[in-house]
Amino acid sequence: MRKIFLLTLVGFATYFITLKVSAHGIWIANRVDQKQIILGEGPLDNGYNPDTVKQIHAYTNDWMPSSVIKKEHSNYVTIEPADKTSVVTIYFDYGYWTQNTDGKYVNLPMNQVQGANVGIHAIKYSVNYLSSVTNPKIIKDIPLQIVPKIDPTKLNRGDTLPITVYKDGQPLANVPVIIDVVNNLDQTIKTNNNGEVDIIVPNQGLNVIGVEIGFPIKNNKLATQDKFFTTLVFTLIPEE
Repeated sequence: MRKIFLLTLVGFATYFITLKVSAHGIWIANRVDQKQIILGEGPLDNGYNPDTVKQIHAYTNDWMPSSVIKKEHSNYVTIEPADKTSVVTIYFDYGYWTQNTDGKYVNLPMNQVQGANVGIHAIKYSVNYLSSVTNPKIIKDIPLQIVPKIDPTKLNRGDTLPITVYKDGQPLANVPVIIDVVNNLDQTIKTNNNGEVDIIVPNQGLNVIGVEIGFPIKNNKLATQDKFFTTLVFTLIPEE
């Protein structure tokens, strides 16, 4: 179990409350000659209902809309991007998870769990750089996102990648960024007051950078918070 940060905005102040819950992000990875949408936590990944993949958008290197084919399997989804696709974004709704009287989280809204008083609505986003782009940019249909200031696909392990974290188009200050979601979930670095931070690229291969935050919701019979996990994903291929 990891800790996530529950965010409350009061005026210009931001308060964090840590909650111990399971943390899963999503990303695209190459699996058996396919591009698969992974639901994972560290080195482990899980099956999921393909219906949870709500939206997939694709873009060319100059941010023109591109096409992508979604293929549903029994417990996962693969995609086939068009040849000129450089970026693929995903919106994934993992549904409601409620803590029961035994302290375990079950995949139901609070109003279906007797005695429940803690529940989350788990929403996940992912921005995947499959190849080089002209200029990285914020993407309108991803409410919580990590935006690189330079093309991450042109870097190498150990290089510096400056990023900005945005929520609803506004920079998100003092938020922990997970540097390596796949290999080191516990290593984080916080954004500054402008939502910016420099990341040292950890892998000469798959890189998944993540942010997980929760926002409390009131007077809702289904959940007590919205929990968001967003990832920035790129793969560096070693030179032959």
